[in-house]
Amino acid sequence: MSDLILAFYRTPSAAFAAGQALAAFQRAAGTEAEDIVVVTRDGTGRVQVNQSIDMATGRPLGGGRWGALIGLLFLDERDPRSGPGGLAAQFRAVGLDEGFLQDATTALDKTGAVIGMRVRLLGRDRVTRRLTGLAGNPMLLWTRLSAETEEALLDMQSQIPEAVVAPALVQDGP
Repeated sequence: MSDLILAFYRTPSAAFAAGQALAAFQRAAGTEAEDIVVVTRDGTGRVQVNQSIDMATGRPLGGGRWGALIGLLFLDERDPRSGPGGLAAQFRAVGLDEGFLQDATTALDKTGAVIGMRVRLLGRDRVTRRLTGLAGNPMLLWTRLSAETEEALLDMQSQIPEAVVAPALVQDGP
């Protein structure tokens, strides 16, 4: 079992700084890299998913699939409580808490940002304490993922194309 934690910030710069601090926290704790994703929404409402990148390989940390999945929470503009279609309905069907989904989809303001992270080894309490100790005064949401929900989310992840989670490495020079 694990937890899904979202920390909402008013500005992308505060979220990116907190994301870097969380990555450093992971390294200092000596734990396996978990995917940390920063999702931003610009003034027009456009959503962008920014994966944590391993500087040595250029690949997303933690494989990228959890970050891509977390990013999908914010790409569906539909109300998660209404209708059978859309991504929100799929998240609800696999067991994500409806209240968590509703709060998450409505909390990302235009020009705001959210850090999303699945937490196993560091523990939810340690991560939330670390986040509240950082600048930016984030609003925190979290939900516990049961073994069944995690398995269903892993199945959803397997449907995400590899090109989305592991883009080609950028090379310097010709």
